[in-house]
Amino acid sequence: MHRTSARVLVGGIGLPWLRDLDFGTQFVRRVEGLDWPDDVVVEDLSYAAHRVLHRLKELKPEKVVLVGAMPRDIDPPGTIRRYVLDLTPPGDKEVADRLSEAIGGIIDLDHTLAIVRYWKGFPAGTVVIEVEPNDRAFGLGFSSEVEEKVEEVLDMVRAECGIVEETTQ
Repeated sequence: MHRTSARVLVGGIGLPWLRDLDFGTQFVRRVEGLDWPDDVVVEDLSYAAHRVLHRLKELKPEKVVLVGAMPRDIDPPGTIRRYVLDLTPPGDKEVADRLSEAIGGIIDLDHTLAIVRYWKGFPAGTVVIEVEPNDRAFGLGFSSEVEEKVEEVLDMVRAECGIVEETTQ
């Protein structure tokens, strides 16, 4: 079902067939069938950044939560980083460079963040949840360091959506 509005968009961005770097895409595949409120859209956004911009214009979400894996090489593999996105647009040169790379098929979280910020497509309070990858090789599945973080990321995403899990005593 193609939705045309949402209060919250949960978007996964990944690099297909590149193990941990495909975290966003595979995360969405694992969780999209779970119970989500009617006003929450969970969607794979692993496509050209300008198309993500158009999708955001269509949905007009109040909040965006992006999930992915980016090799920052500043934390141990499996480290989860959560941050509110600085909406300051990047410079013209950076955007031109990223757009030219996109023509060559580059899709990753940083490209999407740069392009969509440049055209002011994200709502205030956009949150990014990213995992430091370990295995960046061609293949399927996650390294153990990343696999063991899937449930924690899911809990974080659900909290961002305002979903409080009931606990049994």
